[in-house]
Amino acid sequence: MASILETRSVTKKFGGFTAVDNVSLSVEPGEIRFIIGPNGAGKSTFFKLVIGIHSPNTGTILYKGQNIEKLKLHERINLGMGVKFQAPSVFSELTVLQNLSLANNRKDSLKVNDLLNDFSLEKEKNNLAGDLSHGKKQWLDIALSTISKPDLVFLDEPTAGLSLDETKLTGEIVKNLNKQGITFVVVGHDMDFVKQTASKVSLLHLGKMFIEGSVDQVLSDKGVNDIYLGLS
Repeated sequence: MASILETRSVTKKFGGFTAVDNVSLSVEPGEIRFIIGPNGAGKSTFFKLVIGIHSPNTGTILYKGQNIEKLKLHERINLGMGVKFQAPSVFSELTVLQNLSLANNRKDSLKVNDLLNDFSLEKEKNNLAGDLSHGKKQWLDIALSTISKPDLVFLDEPTAGLSLDETKLTGEIVKNLNKQGITFVVVGHDMDFVKQTASKVSLLHLGKMFIEGSVDQVLSDKGVNDIYLGLS
């Protein structure tokens, strides 16, 4: 099966500092791929490289076989990508329903009512997005990134600031959307969320790819705890 996303020997330097060092990664359609690692591992920089905020110094980024490393973020979104940043980026002065309606720009997009129910937002659909709790803003933001049913969605720390119950529900939501045909690449460090949701994990360390595999393979690796205390 052809990869939906592939990076080949991608490197990003800031002055004399190498943030991402020769990273190659291949994501197959249908995966929920997690990118994890300790602080300073290069996760955020790698995320910004694949969505188009940063450009690599060297290496290639392919989406469905197309070279995209010179495309801007909006151009990548137009190819069928969705992006949710760590901080919710909802339109605070619009209602929940208005937010979803704005993002609903494809004929085969997900149904608004289904999303409202899935994300427990039905009762707040006519409320201003700015009045939502932090957790529900996170859910609305995930809904906005997925409503057009992109083939690939990037989520950056989607459970940041959520309670344990909210985190568990987020995992169920992501798995349900995955069953509907959306591939996910998730940057995160919440190991309960990783264990619940991931189909494959890639761990970065000091800007390099340290290990890839299933959750069990990564968590049972003898070297992982040495670089990522508290992972297991």
